[in-house]
Amino acid sequence: MTIKEIAALAGTSRGTVDRVLNGRGNVNSELADRIISIATQNNYQPNQHAQALIKSRKHMTIGVVINSLGNEFFDDVLRGIHDRAQKYLSSGFSIIVKEIKGYDGNEQISAIDMVLEHDVDALAIMPLDLPEVREKLKSLKIPIVMFNTDIQMDKLAFVGCDYYNSGGLSGDIAKLIMGSRGGKIGIVIGSFMMQGHKLRISGFTDSVNTNENMNIVACVENADDDSRSYEVTKELISEHHPDLIYFGAAGVKGGVEAVLDSNENIQIITVDETTPTREYLDKGVISATVTQQPYIQGVLTIKILYNYLSSKKPPRERYNYTENQVKLRNSK
Repeated sequence: MTIKEIAALAGTSRGTVDRVLNGRGNVNSELADRIISIATQNNYQPNQHAQALIKSRKHMTIGVVINSLGNEFFDDVLRGIHDRAQKYLSSGFSIIVKEIKGYDGNEQISAIDMVLEHDVDALAIMPLDLPEVREKLKSLKIPIVMFNTDIQMDKLAFVGCDYYNSGGLSGDIAKLIMGSRGGKIGIVIGSFMMQGHKLRISGFTDSVNTNENMNIVACVENADDDSRSYEVTKELISEHHPDLIYFGAAGVKGGVEAVLDSNENIQIITVDETTPTREYLDKGVISATVTQQPYIQGVLTIKILYNYLSSKKPPRERYNYTENQVKLRNSK
């Protein structure tokens, strides 16, 4: 195996391969790992420096804790996580994923402990905004990336939605729908233990409050569960008869079914683009939804941790926001 052959397999130049194997100059960490991996797998006989580089390659493992069970939205986040992890397999990289359902602090702490048993080098987590979870994370001596939702504590990075902006966009849509006449609004979110959900409420509220004729009559939790969403939405409608309901998290299918069963004329705004949401949007049942690029959230989370573990360089930005996009019936 020659440097020329390694360069061909790595899709780069001989000069780049030479710089990596001899420790000269800066080379992208992903490309450097690919070059070293090819050299190792093909029994390349390197000089003394390259031998040290190859021997120093450490197997890296990232633990992932994600509240994804029963929530279709996270299918795309997980796909991004696994796709990016697959790209790094040849570099001695792996992930341990622990999926949980709902928003129980003790269950999340147990999930963290389970991935820690695998001696992970870093943790990716969508943390609950609870004191016990925060203290658990503060006690860890490994880099942490928070994704999809954030809490206030030191971390390597956050990857996810600008939730305040997402709520504000939904509020702007509500004002366009209801006009100057205003009306009564109900809000359904997943959990007050999720900082992102609370920020959506704040953004939405600040937006609609600029119209004095718009009145938020109730804000309820559905635990991102369709059955629960049906029940709390049904109760909200029965008690308050809102003109518009903003679903600021998952559980859209159950919530919309409750609206349809009520036979009341209620406008609906949602977030994300799961299968039921897209179907109801196509039928004109949902007026608009605000999406947040879940696949990119998964990809970027793993990319940041991999680059940090392999080069010890922190990400360029500590807060990495994906794009909020308004989707209407005819959006593609």
